[in-house]
Amino acid sequence: TTCRSDTVLATKQVSQGFSGLMWKRLATFLESIKFSHTIFALPFALLSGLLASVREGGIRVIDVVGILLCMVFARTAAMGFNRWADRDIDAKNPRTAIRAIPAGALSPSFVAAVVLVSSVGFVASTLLFWWGDGNTWPIVLSL
Repeated sequence: TTCRSDTVLATKQVSQGFSGLMWKRLATFLESIKFSHTIFALPFALLSGLLASVREGGIRVIDVVGILLCMVFARTAAMGFNRWADRDIDAKNPRTAIRAIPAGALSPSFVAAVVLVSSVGFVASTLLFWWGDGNTWPIVLSL
């Protein structure tokens, strides 16, 4: 039983270590793309949606959710792609060499994976506008 409990304990420690490492990488990624700027821009996106909805009779919850998700996913994908695409240039510039990818804090493949997930999330989020009121333009333009 000691061998089994040691194996279970070791497996648990590895899985917690992996989970903790993923959260640390995600936090590093969010810092590298200045996610706080996304949060800062959200009220402007929501205000634009509110102004656009005045002639439609008001903004609905599904529209607010769609705006929030699209804004977060689109900016995350765009900024992540920029960091990924510029990694070689950033490595050569002393001012930008400390960024996450050139400094080795994040791998290019991790950043590419986050960009892919964010891009899919953005396209999926545009479906809320189609589902909410039949507006197909967001999904068409996202592709």
